[in-house]
Amino acid sequence: MEEMRKKKHKAFNPVSPVVVVLAAAMLGVELVLQAGEQRLFGAPGAEGWRLELIRNFGFHKAVFDHLLSGGVVEPKVIWPFLSYLFVGGGFLRVFISSVLVLAMGKMIADMFSTAAVLVLFVACGLAGAIAFGLFSAEGGFPLIGAFPVFYGFIGTYTWIRIYEALAKGESILSAFYPVMMFVILRSAFALMYGLSNSWTADLAGLITGFLLAYILAPDGKDRMKGWVRMLRSR
Repeated sequence: MEEMRKKKHKAFNPVSPVVVVLAAAMLGVELVLQAGEQRLFGAPGAEGWRLELIRNFGFHKAVFDHLLSGGVVEPKVIWPFLSYLFVGGGFLRVFISSVLVLAMGKMIADMFSTAAVLVLFVACGLAGAIAFGLFSAEGGFPLIGAFPVFYGFIGTYTWIRIYEALAKGESILSAFYPVMMFVILRSAFALMYGLSNSWTADLAGLITGFLLAYILAPDGKDRMKGWVRMLRSR
């Protein structure tokens, strides 16, 4: 893990381009929707673009159940597994999620490769969609927004903090502070506005981000080789 420490101790680590592009794409979609809702565009029906995006690109449990029951597999039922990340319910929510993904993505990209960050983004998004499809209630609002990825990044960052604490011989309890803080924050929102179906997606993203850190870290290949040797020796 020496490579991780060297990257962390650089005087300045610029934000990874892939994180900037992903966050900008989320915010860009929302800005277009805002312009349509404010009738800054002359296109007819622009104020209804958000509902159309949610209908076509949000992740619907009914569509997931359709796939599980052997329904026809076609692009329009496949792309929502990731496209939901770029569809938001309003400017404030999208702005907050974009900034959080950008901030946590930068902290991870300081130690992980650009490819690893992109894999985390995709994997946490997919895990969130699958968990939502499997465990959310019937007839609820579709899954939208990038919070499953944000929680995935929190999981990865927690793994990084645990690794560093163990390397220094320190307690790992402080590594869980970010998770605890956002769990408390989410619980507060649940008390104020009710518990939404999306909590399953957020939890799946968190777990996926934590587990994938083991193999996506700079020394992940060496760790996997060690596991293979251990299994073969049994």
